[in-house]
Amino acid sequence: MKNKTLYAAIAGFLLSANVFSATYYVSPAGNDAASGTSAAPWKTISKVNSMALSPGSTILFEGGKTFNGEIILDANDAGDPANLVKISSYGTGRAIINSGADAGFYAYNTSGFTLSDLVFEGSGMTSNISDGVFIYTDLGGDVKLSTINLRNLDIHDYGKTGITLLSQRGNTGYKNVMIDSIHVSQVRENGIVTRGFTMQTHIGWAHQNIVIKNTEVNNVPGYSDASTHRGSGIILGQVDNGLVEKSVAHHNGAGNTHCGGPGGIWAWDCNNVTIQFCESYKNSGGTGCDGLGFDLDGGVTNSFLQYNYSHDNDGAGYLLGQYDYARPWSNNVVRYNISENDGRTNSGGITLFKGPGTTMAGAKIYNNTVYVSPSATNSGLSAFTITDWYTGIIGVVAYNNIFQSTGSVKLVNVPAGYSAFFAGNLYWASGGSLKINYQGTTYNSLAGWRAATANEQSGVTPTGMVANPSMLNPGNGGTVFPNPTSQLNAYQLDGSSVAFNAGLDLQSLYGISRGPNDFFSNAISAGSLYSIGAHEQVPALATNVEALNGTVRKEISVQPSLLKAGDPLFIKDAEMPYSIELISVAGSTVLKDEAVESEAYVLPFVASGMYVVVILDNSGRRKVNKIMIQ
Repeated sequence: MKNKTLYAAIAGFLLSANVFSATYYVSPAGNDAASGTSAAPWKTISKVNSMALSPGSTILFEGGKTFNGEIILDANDAGDPANLVKISSYGTGRAIINSGADAGFYAYNTSGFTLSDLVFEGSGMTSNISDGVFIYTDLGGDVKLSTINLRNLDIHDYGKTGITLLSQRGNTGYKNVMIDSIHVSQVRENGIVTRGFTMQTHIGWAHQNIVIKNTEVNNVPGYSDASTHRGSGIILGQVDNGLVEKSVAHHNGAGNTHCGGPGGIWAWDCNNVTIQFCESYKNSGGTGCDGLGFDLDGGVTNSFLQYNYSHDNDGAGYLLGQYDYARPWSNNVVRYNISENDGRTNSGGITLFKGPGTTMAGAKIYNNTVYVSPSATNSGLSAFTITDWYTGIIGVVAYNNIFQSTGSVKLVNVPAGYSAFFAGNLYWASGGSLKINYQGTTYNSLAGWRAATANEQSGVTPTGMVANPSMLNPGNGGTVFPNPTSQLNAYQLDGSSVAFNAGLDLQSLYGISRGPNDFFSNAISAGSLYSIGAHEQVPALATNVEALNGTVRKEISVQPSLLKAGDPLFIKDAEMPYSIELISVAGSTVLKDEAVESEAYVLPFVASGMYVVVILDNSGRRKVNKIMIQ
């Protein structure tokens, strides 16, 4: 930490003249005895560190040039969220801060600054002993230091973490922090981390309103540490109201040896966090375990994983975990995500676990698409799994998901002593047999599982299906970054998919809000037709059905909605004779029968799938309904 006592005293005398709130330039061709103007720039980082930078000051380093040393701010610098200190580059390109074995930037007990358009370069992962950007407070009194912006930074070759935001006293921390357009690579310990004081009985959070977006973290290997895991991409800890979006973490964690981490993008001990529109892939657990894609871990509450793409990770694509003796974990949502071939060494596409001495309640998992193929290094692989560690996981529901496997990989694995409720899901074992392990029993049919456990039914109505979802390029999603995740060229449903319009209405049945969009940024219908999986877009026919539903006379009823050829379809309260038309989701009429005079219409043989049935009775009343034929 620099000693600014003398400079602070001088600053106190000169601040009224605004001496230190101008713009100053730094160039290798400059002179530290100069005035610091564009015509007479300073030369070194040491000169900048010697100044007390009042709010509104700007420091600009010459773009494309290299400056040796560590930029340091302390309580004598900045501090006004309404009048920021700005540190950036000028001219062509970004200035390079070559910090050797030290941190590239260190801020202690201050905020109210912007750090942008710079490259921070350490001496290497094995020789540097610091973070790229280290922001730290140990103030008492539960204060929140406000407003920090980190933008367009490249951070590499540091021995610890790329960016650390740290507090260690009570609920003191930072608020209103923006981390935007950052690239962290070749750092040894972790990519981007926020941390604060915590314990199981702690109330509150250190940090508030933290945003990370448009950011890439890759090639963070981690290392052997018996006390904890090393090698994660982005970790939010001790945050109330956090957002990570449009970011990517990949090829991290290969040097880890500890079981229980690391991972791509995850949160722990947080409240109201959303991780969305992100990609996470080829993250490793090293010789330890995990290597997850995304995670809401110990002590997380009221948070969302949505619109993310996870693939080819050692561990779970989407992990919901509660480590031992963590603060309570509750009310978290995983929706409209895609997982492809996660769980290469452990866990599965979507995985839950709980440790001892804590509680875990309320996980809503819906409209996700999980595709998984065999892995020679994970014999317990499953599309959906609960880890057999400590029981007491309650309130887990899985609705309207597509679970697809190949090579007889299990679709569901819930051990004895655990439970979860499944309804409205589509199961497809491509090239293998259906396997659902539930509470110690393996089921090879949906009907058998339903009868034995009451899963896949809503009230007394059967739900769910075993069918090919007919998705585009399953298993071949590849990498999307740097494009938006919504441009993934895989897992869209084709026009004939049985998953279209076959989902449960979660709002009316369970009070669950569907959200505004699906994975591919298509708006979700406000009507009664919903799809299974992460692709909700309604084809042209279904849009027409929505329009027809606006003219429905509710006196006619069509039951049931799930049946097989040869079963009666009950048409009640229609004025006979009536006509019945069966239309595929592709828009073609499969059958049309006129002058029907029976309440129990027996369907002839038709292919399994989703259909729209249109009843027109003798009085001109119309009823439109969707049915599933197995």
